[in-house]
Amino acid sequence: MTNARILDAAVELIDRSGLGDLSMRHLGAALGVEAMSLYRHFPSKGVLLEAVVGRLLAELVLPVPGHARWEESFRALARGYRQLLLRHPNAIPLLATLQLSNPGALAAAGAVMALLRDAGFDAKTAFHVLATVESFVIGFAYWEAGTAGLRAADQPPPLLPPDIDPYIAERWSAITRADCDDAFEFGLDVYVAGLDRLIASR
Repeated sequence: MTNARILDAAVELIDRSGLGDLSMRHLGAALGVEAMSLYRHFPSKGVLLEAVVGRLLAELVLPVPGHARWEESFRALARGYRQLLLRHPNAIPLLATLQLSNPGALAAAGAVMALLRDAGFDAKTAFHVLATVESFVIGFAYWEAGTAGLRAADQPPPLLPPDIDPYIAERWSAITRADCDDAFEFGLDVYVAGLDRLIASR
């Protein structure tokens, strides 16, 4: 039994049943081993979750400063993070609440900070950019995963209460069929444009 196999099984369990169902007992059952044997690899559930974060973030293609314009690398990273969250929607709460000091997050955070420092941002601003773009992507993925049923092509738009805002009522069908890719790219365009202006003003 390897750490990698245990982490793959943990991610599979989260994807299938949610974070609340992840326990050493359930994980051991999924792997066909006694739960106590897992503690030789991960001494606590907290340590296991830290490793799960690293396993998930390892799916990201991290930017390398200087290999492309920073805006292109930044956009690619944001898109990649969104896709990671949509592949593992049950893990979004875990990634949304992790600390920057989480060992599993340090490599990804460091790569983003290096990209931003290379683009000309000072350390404080680079951290602010990292925090806000992570919040944007996570928030968007939360909304996208949570409202997926509204946009199902084979389902009629849900009924609205009679006192709903008339603008929303008039455009409800279009709103519920809105393209999430377009909406995400709009937000990303606005964000990058603001950062470009910030750099230009210095």
